[in-house]
Amino acid sequence: MTVTPPVAGLFAIILAGGASSRLHATSPHPVTDKPLLEFEGEPLITRVLAETARAVLAQHTVVVGPSSLPTGDIATVSEDPPRAGPYLAVRAGLQYFTEELGPATTGQGVLLLAADMPWIGLGISALAEHHQKHGPDSKVAVVESAGRIQPLLSYLPRPLGEELFAEPLLNAGIWHALRKTPYRGIELPAHAGADVDTYQDALEYGVTFND
Repeated sequence: MTVTPPVAGLFAIILAGGASSRLHATSPHPVTDKPLLEFEGEPLITRVLAETARAVLAQHTVVVGPSSLPTGDIATVSEDPPRAGPYLAVRAGLQYFTEELGPATTGQGVLLLAADMPWIGLGISALAEHHQKHGPDSKVAVVESAGRIQPLLSYLPRPLGEELFAEPLLNAGIWHALRKTPYRGIELPAHAGADVDTYQDALEYGVTFND
């Protein structure tokens, strides 16, 4: 199936507010936070936004992170308190959609995306196809690559998301919510789910440090 933007009823939450603690801890010199690292001449956050735009309308996209990020016309919000974990970041994104666009309806779906994946476009395409193929009957879908599950490259029906992320849980991960429901694993090549976690990851993937 070919994804033709915009995909009806599809939303995206891009998580970009983490502390990049492992990157900073493993780097031999001061570096910027992960969303601002450069890959092929542009910040990772810019690349992720461009790939997201291939499937999702701008008004259906929100970045959860610092307002200083170069997100252009895309809305940016922060979890409360800031840097309180991926779970609260997703919750903040879902709340933004409800406040700005109204309650979730059957057939709507949300992509949960990290801002530090150089090849995220492969996963976005696969998850958008999952949404288009199954429509109102869509289940949670999670990309699996290199033998591991990648919750920060996943899909969930928007109404279900509002249920799974209803409680404010401090410093919790996304998998805390997603593991409560059946999901479909989408197997992709290893690089599709690769994220820049450490300084060595950045070197391996060809990410550069614009400091």
